[in-house]
Amino acid sequence: MGRKITIPAFIVLLLAGLSFAQEAKISSVSARYAGEGAWKDWNISTDKGSGSYSTMYSGDDAWKSWRVNAPNSDGTIETVYSGDDAWKQWRFSIGNVSGTMRTVFSGDDAWKQWDVSDGKHSLRVSTLYSGDDAWKEWNITSGNGSMRVYTRFGGSSAWRDWNISDDLSGISAELKIAAVFVCVYSGAVRIRR
Repeated sequence: MGRKITIPAFIVLLLAGLSFAQEAKISSVSARYAGEGAWKDWNISTDKGSGSYSTMYSGDDAWKSWRVNAPNSDGTIETVYSGDDAWKQWRFSIGNVSGTMRTVFSGDDAWKQWDVSDGKHSLRVSTLYSGDDAWKEWNITSGNGSMRVYTRFGGSSAWRDWNISDDLSGISAELKIAAVFVCVYSGAVRIRR
């Protein structure tokens, strides 16, 4: 009799573990609106549903604080410092995942390489190319695979629509969403300058 109870219990635990282990695959990010303020509000598409990034405030400092709505969790992304270098270091808290996003180097090209970490996993976010269009294609890597983030179109509005090939495994959707933010934000800032 003990075996009959044990086997169904094992199957239930196994299925619960498999559903917990599933992570969202991000497929695209697009600005919700057109015009000068388009960079302040974004749609995120995943295989588990949709979400968004949006600035929490308006005005010149709107870019410093973001509200994140992920398919199964909400949170924030905010700069750590103020002043001219505020964009170089961020903290995020999305659902039960918290961490930092910071540039690896300093100087004018610091935006081209980032470290995004939740304390358990670190992701390296880097542009694939150099030059004026470097912001259009990114690679997010870890020991668990990679993600390619690239603009869907060319031209001056390329920063508004992004495709994502997500081959990262074992990484939370929240950490991936923080890493993708770096690409999308950097692209919007580069083109707006």
